[in-house]
Amino acid sequence: MGRSQSEFESLHVFERITDAYVALDRNWCFTYLNARAGELLDRRAGELVGKHIWTEFPKDADSPFRQACEQAMAEQRPRTIEAWYPPHERWLENHIYPSADGLTVYFQDITERKQADQQLQQQQRLLDQAQQLARVGSWSWEVASNRVRWSTELYRIYGVDPASHAATFEAYLACVHPDDRLRVHDAVERALRDGGVFEFEERILRPDGEERVLHSRGVVEVDADGRAVRMLGACQDISARKRDERMATGQHEILLGIAAHRPLAESLRHIARLHESLNPGALCSLLLLDEDGRRVLHGAAPSLPEDYNQNVHGLAIGEAQGSCGTAAWCGKRVVVEDIATHPYWAAYRELALAHGLRACWSTPVLGSHDEVLGTFAVYYRAPRAPRPEELASIDRMLPIAGIAIESERMVGRLRERNRFFEMSQEIFCMLDPRSERLIQFNPSLPRLIGYTADELKSRSYRDFLLPEPDAMASDPILGTAHAEQRVHEFVNRCVAKDGSEHLLEWTAFTTPDGLIFAVARDITARRQAEQELAHAASHDAVTSLPRRPLLERTLALILQNPATPAWVLMVGLDRFQTVNESVGHVIGDDALRRVAGRLRAALGAQWQIARITGDRFAVAAGGLGRDAALELAERLRGVVARPIEGQDYRLLLTASIGISHSPEHGDTPQTLLRSAEAAMMQAKRDGRDRVSEFSVAQKQALEERVLLGSRLRDALRHDELELYYQPQYNALDHSLTGFEALLRWNCGELGRVLPARFIPVAEAMGLMPEIGGWVFMQAARQVRAWLDRGHRGFTMAVNVSAQQLQHPRLVEQVTEALQRYAVPPAMLDIEMTESALMENVGRIRRTLGGLKSLGVLLSLDDFGTGYSSLAYLKQFPIDKLKIDQSFVRDLPGNADDGAIAQTIIELAHQLRMLAAAEGVETPAQAVFLAGLGCDELQGNGLGAAMPVVDAERFFASPRGASSA
Repeated sequence: MGRSQSEFESLHVFERITDAYVALDRNWCFTYLNARAGELLDRRAGELVGKHIWTEFPKDADSPFRQACEQAMAEQRPRTIEAWYPPHERWLENHIYPSADGLTVYFQDITERKQADQQLQQQQRLLDQAQQLARVGSWSWEVASNRVRWSTELYRIYGVDPASHAATFEAYLACVHPDDRLRVHDAVERALRDGGVFEFEERILRPDGEERVLHSRGVVEVDADGRAVRMLGACQDISARKRDERMATGQHEILLGIAAHRPLAESLRHIARLHESLNPGALCSLLLLDEDGRRVLHGAAPSLPEDYNQNVHGLAIGEAQGSCGTAAWCGKRVVVEDIATHPYWAAYRELALAHGLRACWSTPVLGSHDEVLGTFAVYYRAPRAPRPEELASIDRMLPIAGIAIESERMVGRLRERNRFFEMSQEIFCMLDPRSERLIQFNPSLPRLIGYTADELKSRSYRDFLLPEPDAMASDPILGTAHAEQRVHEFVNRCVAKDGSEHLLEWTAFTTPDGLIFAVARDITARRQAEQELAHAASHDAVTSLPRRPLLERTLALILQNPATPAWVLMVGLDRFQTVNESVGHVIGDDALRRVAGRLRAALGAQWQIARITGDRFAVAAGGLGRDAALELAERLRGVVARPIEGQDYRLLLTASIGISHSPEHGDTPQTLLRSAEAAMMQAKRDGRDRVSEFSVAQKQALEERVLLGSRLRDALRHDELELYYQPQYNALDHSLTGFEALLRWNCGELGRVLPARFIPVAEAMGLMPEIGGWVFMQAARQVRAWLDRGHRGFTMAVNVSAQQLQHPRLVEQVTEALQRYAVPPAMLDIEMTESALMENVGRIRRTLGGLKSLGVLLSLDDFGTGYSSLAYLKQFPIDKLKIDQSFVRDLPGNADDGAIAQTIIELAHQLRMLAAAEGVETPAQAVFLAGLGCDELQGNGLGAAMPVVDAERFFASPRGASSA
């Protein structure tokens, strides 16, 4: 029987479905398959119609897919199941829809989603493993919703179940130790208020009662209005480190007490207190074994009841004699988790339970010969087993307890000098200068020198105790003999049996019978460290070359002889900064080391080389001629130009070299170095990879910069700076839109100094942030004055340098100026150059974001002459592009400049920015630019920069025609 028209239309629709689709009747036979299903099952669709699915595909007979189909048919409700399909190596999502007549199944390919899920799960597993290895957990807190997310490791650190832990800030605070809770709360509140990075330490209490110390640090994310929206942080479990620090500090104090011969009870009490502070809940007891080794005696138990300590004192040791008696008897640790049930405590159970003691772990304290000296016991008021870190803490306490007990016994039993000498790491000696023999010495001397005690006594001490090479006295020990009972200090060399040498620092005095008592300590390592520090202070760490001060001292010696000219060569590597930026500082440092080695090898013995800074080296010598200096400069340039090949890199470098010499170019080391550097910079400006001698013109320019610098420092204090104002106009109707504030310097001594002369000097001296702050204040004050006179609808443009953009207080300076004079932020237009934006893109972006949040305008000056990068334009919130005057100067006659100007204008408009042109000199230029769609015009042809008294008149006419 043929199919109806509607059936054919339905089948046509199914064939257009991109997913696989099949229909089964109630007997599990195919009634329909679309083409995609046939491809998936590797059969032609027509071959399967009427065939039983589980007969045709027996491998699926017991699969989850069949179970889902049968369940859907039996329950008459849809089912969805995901399954891996091996023939095509794909994941399929099966949607099963039952009906009275059978089933329809859609197969949807979800392979990409499953692979992405698996990759995400793998990454999460790797992150969890990394955090677990580092014992670092991460968290985030959505402030507004008070939602907290913890990593798996953080839950592990806190010891809480994610399912039962409330994910809120309050729930986190509840985990913090009560003594730290207020401090942590205040630290978080302060971070939310101030923003930025935060860091603090905190103690937490885990549900099992364990206390841990965490180090938390993170950052606060804020919105555009500066409000905190999210805190991100990481917590590291530093409990072990803190525990070790407290352990080391406490043991150091105990050892000092032992060395000072404090009473044994005091030392043992300190040991017990230290362990208790590191293990909350522990009650420590140290018992001593009596001289017969049969009974335990009370040593220290500061936290146990005194009545209990008295009852334990004098108890016999043996099997089943409590934890301590048994441990002392068998010489092994005894752990009793529950005193109430353990057989070892049968005779003492009632005594312990009466004082609330339920668990006791006791460890024997062993002496230096493995004999039992006593026991170290830890009690708890609840039954419990020890954790590994608690047993480790006990083990670290045992040696110091043994030292305390042995020291007390030794001091009490001997009280003699020789025994003390044997324990000391210092050398103690008695010498007879007359026989040149050692009469007595402690073991430290044979241990250091390698000779046996008999060998030392049979030899003259002059065989191995020698003066330093540069010592004034031939025998410092003999000097002690003549010191007439005064303490004498000296240093000599000690030559060991194997030929090695040690430096010994001695303190000695002579007794009335002529013998010398002396104490020495080995200062070889200290002297070597001092020499290394001295070398590090005067030599560069990367190249091992001397630093500038050593070179200046060499030059100073050469300059002492006026008849011998001093020559200086300054070698500057070209564009070396790009090496560090492209391949990293590790390779950059390796390249510097190789260049330094080449330069040093190319120099004669009369030349001194030093690394001045970064990528610059300087060499100096005396008594050369000009030809020899030039020949050497070319040789140095050549060795730098040779390819540098290291592990996994190959570099081609060039160098620019500047030359100066005395007396023409200076008569001090500083002047000669400065002159050579100026010549080197000239070589870079001339194209790099060349040699340049310092010239008279450079000397004059350098002197002028020094002169300008000395006067510029006082320019603000002497009120020598002022602002000129150049008008800016609407390009269409020539209405006034604002002014650009331009800095001028009227030096009382030098007269009017052009900005092109003094701005570079100010930047070199780091004065631009201070001068820039003054400019903002003056510009804002002038805007306020004009507003108070009724002028409206204008902006004030202020230029900022690259140095100002890098300054951390730029946003603060602008804010202060706007607030002091109540100037609307939109009236301030901050102009900057393209090159200034490239100094530090990340920092500049943050600074411009801060300025933009104030509401000020941002303009890109001299556009087209710098980087002109669309990628950077997209990153920065610029409002206006100013076409550089070099593209305006030849308009409208120069077609290339016209095309560039039109491109910049269209680019600005596409980026929703204004386009302005500077340097407009003629009406023809103004008309041409307006025709291109330029928004603003500025230039001497429309109005030159002028003092404030003249600038105000430009508010009266569209182009300042009254004064143009």
